[in-house]
Amino acid sequence: MSKTTAKPDNISQTEEAKVIDYLQKNPGVLESYPEVFTALSIPHHGGDVASLVERQLKILRNENAKLKKNMLELVSIARENEELNQRFHRLATELISTDQLHDVLAMVQDQVRTFFYTDYVLFKFLPDITDKKKRLSAHSLDKKSDIVETIRPWLKQRKPVCGQLDDNIKRELFGVGIRVESCALVPLYHTGELGLLCLGSVSKARFNRDMGTIFLEQLGELVSTRIHGLLSA
Repeated sequence: MSKTTAKPDNISQTEEAKVIDYLQKNPGVLESYPEVFTALSIPHHGGDVASLVERQLKILRNENAKLKKNMLELVSIARENEELNQRFHRLATELISTDQLHDVLAMVQDQVRTFFYTDYVLFKFLPDITDKKKRLSAHSLDKKSDIVETIRPWLKQRKPVCGQLDDNIKRELFGVGIRVESCALVPLYHTGELGLLCLGSVSKARFNRDMGTIFLEQLGELVSTRIHGLLSA
């Protein structure tokens, strides 16, 4: 007479749900039965078996590593912002003490290139923006070019435009033969539109459409105010 071994019936989904619900409502039940708790095991995808405690520790380690990475990223951003704040303070102080328009333009170009780790910094003023000594003529847009009408909507919105732009626009703003893969165009305005402060980079990743622009906006306001005050000087 042959002997057969009966296989345990598979637990239905309803019964599984009841077990899960009970354990969630009574989390201390396994602590009351340590021999059951330590005997529990969960198979890995590779087929190995690990105890429930080991599995939980692994999950906690992974979560801790993610939290640590996020914390380090936040600390890095905070340090960068603090550094930018200090540089803005120095720039503002120097702008206040400078009373020559050409010195202001040169200083902004030099410092902004360092502030934002970019390759090119240029001023482009609207054709009707002039000063008594014609110091802006070298930085003025060609009134016969379509670029003036192209940038007017950006000036009216008074928000920086960042990312990769059309080749014709880059050529009009930065010049022929200048390699610019990404850029940030900062509107300059006071009582009316003045023009653009153009930041260009040879890296496609340097400026993008999703980047924060709060510092660029503050830069535009700071520089615009000082330039407007010197136009009639």
